[in-house]
Amino acid sequence: MKQKRTRGKDLKRRSEASATEETASLDKHEWKWRWFNQIVLVFAIGCVFGTYYEEIITLVKGLWENGTLEWFSRRGLVYGPFSPIYGVGAVGIYSMFYQTRAKWLTCLVGGALAGGVFEYLASVLQEWVFATRSWDYSDRFLNIGGRTTIPYMVFWGILVVFTARWLYPILNRAYGKLVGRGLNMFCMGLAIFLIFDIGMSLAANWRQAERREGGEVENRLDEFFDEHFPEERLKEVYENTEYVGE
Repeated sequence: MKQKRTRGKDLKRRSEASATEETASLDKHEWKWRWFNQIVLVFAIGCVFGTYYEEIITLVKGLWENGTLEWFSRRGLVYGPFSPIYGVGAVGIYSMFYQTRAKWLTCLVGGALAGGVFEYLASVLQEWVFATRSWDYSDRFLNIGGRTTIPYMVFWGILVVFTARWLYPILNRAYGKLVGRGLNMFCMGLAIFLIFDIGMSLAANWRQAERREGGEVENRLDEFFDEHFPEERLKEVYENTEYVGE
């Protein structure tokens, strides 16, 4: 009788242990989806915000200086209102400052330094790969190599404080109400589209750089990009981009 009770207890323990492992596995699975979804959404929101922020600022600046009301494209990708440099910045703020629960002073100083370094390196990389520039601050006060400025770095620091300490907590609470299989599929589809969009944009700009250097059509891909992304179309997308090669 005692032996049967012991076996029953062992079976119960094993059953409880198995259930605990299954729950832990499920929690880990859900955590992965949660992390993936948040990164995708933060990146996409940052991309869209950056595009319209730049376009509205350009609109207001033109109205103030020239009295003209004209909308200019400040997109970073060939499809949709996405500026990936802002998307990367949004993910950086989320990872470095929000998830670490950084204090406001850390957000201000760290954000200013990180923003300035990122803007500088992004400008260098763009010029090195595509021989183009999307911004040039050579005539701005306290500029650093024309690629960033001290005032802009202060602005990035303030933006990090606002985003990490106020905006992301609100978005995180809103996300908590949307968790579900439908959200997982939406974020997966959005991620696939953004990867495709980034790939097409990089390829179109790479082919444009080849054309500027006199590169001939060598395969069907070259034909495709020459036909679908000629100079006129790329100029409409990247209105503020200037060629700086020889």
